Amino acid sequence: MAEAEKTKEKMLQKHHAFSLMVNDYSLPPTAEGDNRSNDITTEIVNLDDTDIKSFSDHGVQNDPDPVYTECKQLTQKCSKDLQSARWNTDKIKDNDEKTKFYTGLPTYAVFLWLFNFLKPKAERMVYWTGPSKTGNQERTRASTGSLKLIDQLFAVLARLRLGLFTQDIANRVGVSVGTYSKYFTTWVCLLHEELKILNPFPSREIVDLTMPAIFKKKYPSVRVILDCTEIFVQRSSSLVNQNATFSNYKHHTTFKFLIGITPSGVISFVSEGWGGRVPDKQITIKSGLLDLLQENDSVMADKGFTIREALLERKCHLNIPPFMGSSAQFSTDHLFETQEIAELCIHVERSIGRVKKFHIFDRVLPLSLAPLATKLFKVACWLSNFDVQIVPK
Repeated sequence: MAEAEKTKEKMLQKHHAFSLMVNDYSLPPTAEGDNRSNDITTEIVNLDDTDIKSFSDHGVQNDPDPVYTECKQLTQKCSKDLQSARWNTDKIKDNDEKTKFYTGLPTYAVFLWLFNFLKPKAERMVYWTGPSKTGNQERTRASTGSLKLIDQLFAVLARLRLGLFTQDIANRVGVSVGTYSKYFTTWVCLLHEELKILNPFPSREIVDLTMPAIFKKKYPSVRVILDCTEIFVQRSSSLVNQNATFSNYKHHTTFKFLIGITPSGVISFVSEGWGGRVPDKQITIKSGLLDLLQENDSVMADKGFTIREALLERKCHLNIPPFMGSSAQFSTDHLFETQEIAELCIHVERSIGRVKKFHIFDRVLPLSLAPLATKLFKVACWLSNFDVQIVPK
């Protein structure tokens, strides 16, 4: 019996020694040294049917799983890479070429100036959430969401310039489609209201001061050069709207805009959007442009603008290429006059060409953007005015 008790005691000592060895390898060293027996609790479980002593050690610390550690590191790296891949103003920072490509503005300095000009209003603007909700909100600052204000402006200008789909640009900047749509509508409205202040119809004195020499020589009284342009719009299910917007010239449903430029090539007037069916003459008379003219001003346009009588009522003049009338052919003077006016009218086409470089107008404008069509087009026109002067002085 005494021998059995000795054997049992030796077995307990071996198990205890093994437990100390395991803890010695798994636990980190302590300031007190290698004696960790006080921190380890040993529990003996008696299994009567096998008479086997089992021990479990509490407080044993295992090595971290290397696979889990590697996965965690990869997740953090992918998150950083995804963050750096998102579009923001860092993409164009201090790079005028990229600024021109992504925003249509000539330099990064102009982009910063525009943002600083809009920032006081942007910090207080209420984001568009629908006509039934937005109008009831107070004029207090709303949450800007996950994008900074300057990045929101960049994202809006990038869509205008590049013509990207909403889903595409939303993924590029790292927001949902609904959030980006809210940003886009709000910023377009803000740009429209603020840029309108920067682009009034210029006075006669300013036009004379900036008039190129080629106009001063032959047409010094020209105040504005006119032309109309059209953008495609999705066909409406309403037959009335289809009839109002169908353009016989484009053979498509369109919105038509009247554009006026100064002799130096700056866009000075943009009308509201009209259906493509409306004639150029009617748009000119009803747009309010003629009310901005002063006595002895002259208007230059192509043959489609038969508005001479309306101008004479305001004691203004019309410079358009002559009509052949009943003559069999043009006289020499008429040929030279036609050539001179055509050479000067081409500048309004160049200005419109700058606006059409905002590629949101390349495709058919969806009906969801139809309520914003006029604001979109005017904003594009006014943004193009930040570029260098078209006609050399």
